[in-house]
Amino acid sequence: MYRNLLKVLIFLAGFSLVAPLSQAQSFDIMKMADGVYAAIGREGVASNGAFIVNQDDVLVVDTHFRPSWARDLIAEIRKLTNKPVRYVVNTHWHNDHTQGNQAYINVFGPSVEYLAQNLTREDMAGKAIPSVQDALIKGVPANIARLEKLLADGKDAQGNPLSDEARQRAERQLASQKSYLEELKTLQITLPTITFERSLFLHKPDRDIHIYHFGKGHTRGDVVVYLPREKVVVAGDLLTNGIPFMRDAYPSQWIGTLEAIQKLDWTQASPGHGGVQQGKEQIGKLIAYLKDMVAAVKDAIGKGMSLEDAKKSIDLSKHASSFPNFQQGTPAAIERTWMELTGKIPD
Repeated sequence: MYRNLLKVLIFLAGFSLVAPLSQAQSFDIMKMADGVYAAIGREGVASNGAFIVNQDDVLVVDTHFRPSWARDLIAEIRKLTNKPVRYVVNTHWHNDHTQGNQAYINVFGPSVEYLAQNLTREDMAGKAIPSVQDALIKGVPANIARLEKLLADGKDAQGNPLSDEARQRAERQLASQKSYLEELKTLQITLPTITFERSLFLHKPDRDIHIYHFGKGHTRGDVVVYLPREKVVVAGDLLTNGIPFMRDAYPSQWIGTLEAIQKLDWTQASPGHGGVQQGKEQIGKLIAYLKDMVAAVKDAIGKGMSLEDAKKSIDLSKHASSFPNFQQGTPAAIERTWMELTGKIPD
């Protein structure tokens, strides 16, 4: 489960026109507005977060793959304010946005409230928690054994001697997997304490914070955090700087969700992966790509094509320059759309 996710995430590094306020061990901290910061994951961390410093407290959006990375972000927050984190928003259930939840209650105590859409809480309980156990028992130990064998043999999969660069990369990966295994032994998924169906508003003394679920998209329970005064949206994985991961997606419904986000009055977006986005160009590109892809898959189904024939025949190359992971992301996107339109995934 984790291996496929991480393969996709490495393609989603993007650009930003916002200069970093600081460069931490795990994040580049970008000021988007007064009291509003994006935490852009550095190499190896992959996913982003954000935090909002209010008059009397702090709200954090998403908590990353490891509790240690969440603790790194807490350290960055404390450089800017001594106010406590009172709210944590999980934009969706995926482990790279939720596994650091426990760090906040460990540091700030039981008064921390975790906010999410109803279905996200269901999926965290039903999918995220079991996947942690699977990673602990099977996934990570298997990765460690594979890397140890690779280094011991000194040869790649084709039997060629490892280059110095390849050996160093494998050594870094092995050290990372071993440290992650130690974190998994004590990792607990902290579930949302407050859930909602469509929207939740926080009326703070200095700003309003709107949290919206516009419908299915990257998952069935995605939300965005919208700051109307600051004209900022924190989009989770509904919006990235590449083609987002499609494993749990509803591509045909994603279009309407993105169009609802696009209609909000905002000038900056903090995506789930990649750099801060200025303006709505990237969301427009993703909407256009999804519309063309869904239409092409519908046409292929109507012509009686098999999935494999559809993958070969559908041409979306006019969108290639818009997404750094176009070649890697498109086959998975077509397959997931096919499954959705042929009724092979739940509503």
